[in-house]
Amino acid sequence: MTFDSSNDTVAILYDIENAPFEMLDYTLGKARRFQPCRIIVVTDWEKCPTDQKRWERLRRRPGFTFRSVTRTYLGKNSLDSALYDSAVLLYKDGVRRFFIITTDSDFVRIAEALNKGEKSYIIGVGTKQASETLRNAYDEFLCYPPEKPVKKAAPKAKKETEAAALKGEAAKDEKEAEKEKGKRAARKDAAEKPEKKEKKKKGKAESAAEKKKVHAAKKAAVKEASAKEVADAPEAEKKAAQPKAKKAESQKAVPAQESLVLRLPRTLQKELEQRREAEGVSMDELVTYLLMRGMM
Repeated sequence: MTFDSSNDTVAILYDIENAPFEMLDYTLGKARRFQPCRIIVVTDWEKCPTDQKRWERLRRRPGFTFRSVTRTYLGKNSLDSALYDSAVLLYKDGVRRFFIITTDSDFVRIAEALNKGEKSYIIGVGTKQASETLRNAYDEFLCYPPEKPVKKAAPKAKKETEAAALKGEAAKDEKEAEKEKGKRAARKDAAEKPEKKEKKKKGKAESAAEKKKVHAAKKAAVKEASAKEVADAPEAEKKAAQPKAKKAESQKAVPAQESLVLRLPRTLQKELEQRREAEGVSMDELVTYLLMRGMM
């Protein structure tokens, strides 16, 4: 079978026996980066009756040419051999850009054949299980299914993170400043402590002296006021006080006169003196008591 090819053609060699249909669909999307050009898909879809409906829909898509290879014999590696023959024909017709979809390491010999003369650009598409030998045979290898890209932090979240970091740094600086300020205050207080202690002691002494002075002044003022009140007392009060003083003096003088008039024998006088001392009363009170008792 002859293929119409040129340098503006991309050939896709699809190992339908070792790669799912989804891998071909993924590769077709990647091949669009070479457009505008012809994209030729080479495989044997007739051997996969379960995917016929999907193949029918795929073949109607514009921009793609589909070629079914003919196997020269049946059995194992028959598809590998047919794809190898198709790749050599496409290379001879001038095609230099290829996609090879497989995870079979036997396709290394196809890559070697496409680089035997003029070098081709070969992109391999396979799973993570593809061997290093197969990967190294390609110029580029695409892993299927593709790894999900790591989502970048949203600008807002990034700004908030940076703002939080700056705020934390500012708080740390402020804390350090407060700590240093406290240290300076402690040093200053330690330096001023003896002076403050002496000043406080002096202040207490001055306060005590001042209180003593005030107390003495108050006492002198009270004494002066008392003397003034006595000096300024009305004359009538002085006259009223004189009879009372005279009466008290006469009352004191009467018992003394009566005691002088009384004449008692020494023996009786001695007994009366002893009894007065025992009773703890005056002589006048004792005599009066004895007289009152005798009259009763």
